[in-house]
Amino acid sequence: MIEQIVTRPRPVWLTEEEVDLDHDPAVVATVPAPAIAYVRFHEAVVRPEVEVVAWNEHAVRVRFTARDGQTHEGWVWKDAVRSKPPRTIERRR
Repeated sequence: MIEQIVTRPRPVWLTEEEVDLDHDPAVVATVPAPAIAYVRFHEAVVRPEVEVVAWNEHAVRVRFTARDGQTHEGWVWKDAVRSKPPRTIERRR
């Protein structure tokens, strides 16, 4: 069990210095917004569906659940996040 926890991949989030909340306070979402974000792991970069939970001028706090069921939350650069397009159902003619 301990080996699984130690070896389980974890995202590489922005540091407190990079987010700089002291000089650029975050806006907290009243309702998390769906999006897609580039999230860095040491092993790879993935683009999971995420929820945007907060942001400031240059960073966005996202939350997502990985395939193993583990929930991750942290800060990424704002340019790493894209709005998730709404699903549309095409009408048959």
